[in-house]
Amino acid sequence: MTAIRSADLASATCLLRSGADPGERDPTGQTPLMIAAGLGQPQMVELLLTAGADVHAIEPRMGASALHKAAQSGSADVAGLLLDHGAFVDQQTPFLGNTPLMDAVLHKHEAVVALLLARGGRTTIENHWRQSALALATGDGLHAISNLIRERVTAAARLADRWAAAEAVKAGDTDKLGDLITAGAGIDERVPAMGDVDDDYTLLGLAAREGQARMVALLLELGADPRRVSGLMRGTPLHEAAYFGHEDVIRVLTDMTGRNGIPSVEIDAQGAYNGLTALHDAVWHGHTGSARLLVGAGARLDLKTDAGLTPRELALLYGYAELARFLAAAEEEAGVRRPAPASAEGRPPLSEGCVR
Repeated sequence: MTAIRSADLASATCLLRSGADPGERDPTGQTPLMIAAGLGQPQMVELLLTAGADVHAIEPRMGASALHKAAQSGSADVAGLLLDHGAFVDQQTPFLGNTPLMDAVLHKHEAVVALLLARGGRTTIENHWRQSALALATGDGLHAISNLIRERVTAAARLADRWAAAEAVKAGDTDKLGDLITAGAGIDERVPAMGDVDDDYTLLGLAAREGQARMVALLLELGADPRRVSGLMRGTPLHEAAYFGHEDVIRVLTDMTGRNGIPSVEIDAQGAYNGLTALHDAVWHGHTGSARLLVGAGARLDLKTDAGLTPRELALLYGYAELARFLAAAEEEAGVRRPAPASAEGRPPLSEGCVR
């Protein structure tokens, strides 16, 4: 901490090589990365990131991240480094609801505002006072920054008007999509982030979500990758189809095979947000037909969500008796072992509680 506050890069390097912890916090709860970002030290930040500093850590008093600190400091170089290492561009602080973009506006740092907008920072988010970045800028009379944000809003609107491929997919217009692909539209392009429900969806993800089975088949035939995650929830196309109970889409996706007969879809992929598989998603919303299709296609019955629930347990939780019976029978047929009851002390027997 002393080396960082003194901008002593050589001493910080030596200390890290000697085993200093890049994640150790000071009495206020700040990490070295937060301090270096707040001081606008790009070389120090790069050193700490290389040493394994956690770019996602937040300080406990106000919930700010290192990217918030960089936005406050006015260092576009530091902000860029943090984003390159996975910082969340739109992370909101729990107490204020401020994003890094809002902090850059509040601290009047035009270069950081420009960078965050270029890296996808949203203009539609509001803080806990229902103020957007543009409202903050106009309220403070920051004309240059206000113009930057307005230009981003206008550019996003123009981009949305041009995103004809996504509209063709949602409408099920295979002829139009074919023409657009021939004209150069990318088969695996993503919908740009504009604060809309379609943000970051692939064309295949949209088709699966909307239940457009013919469109799904066409996109797969044209080379769309069914393993690519889609949307802000980062689910697969199979997650989308299962969540909404689109059985025709599930059939198309699970019938696809790649080289050596290996399925083209990752049927047991678990969502990054909650650990749900496509089968969990189907069960969650009571889509018995979809669940049967997924089990028939080989979906695992023993995988657990982040809340510790198998598909059968999820069915029981939501009162889907018929679905729970079907899954119990499928478990029995597949030889899935169920956990033994807890012992008298409230713990499972050692043989069942240990990781296999």
